[in-house]
Amino acid sequence: MQFDGNSLNITTILVVALAAVAVMMLLRKRYDSNLPLLFYFVALLFTNLTDREINPYLLYTGCAFALLLRFEFLNHGFSKLIAFCATGSMFLIILAFLAEVFGQSISLF
Repeated sequence: MQFDGNSLNITTILVVALAAVAVMMLLRKRYDSNLPLLFYFVALLFTNLTDREINPYLLYTGCAFALLLRFEFLNHGFSKLIAFCATGSMFLIILAFLAEVFGQSISLF
């Protein structure tokens, strides 16, 4: 495990930091926050503009869960399930990005 401090890796770490802040907002049950949607927007741009690859199914389903979480009329139990799925997808995306930065090879799906 070796870290190469080039600009692509530093930018990836910044995207991971944004994801960590978005996860903190979801864990604090602030479902009306726009940070998860901002993270998915930045992650989508980042994966399209660079050679970093994230499974598109993971990225788009996480974005769909974050969009579903914005509805205020959801049942409390259903919103907890959607928040769990959104948080889980963010954790998997964080894991994939960190694996790219540190040179590990993992397969998510």
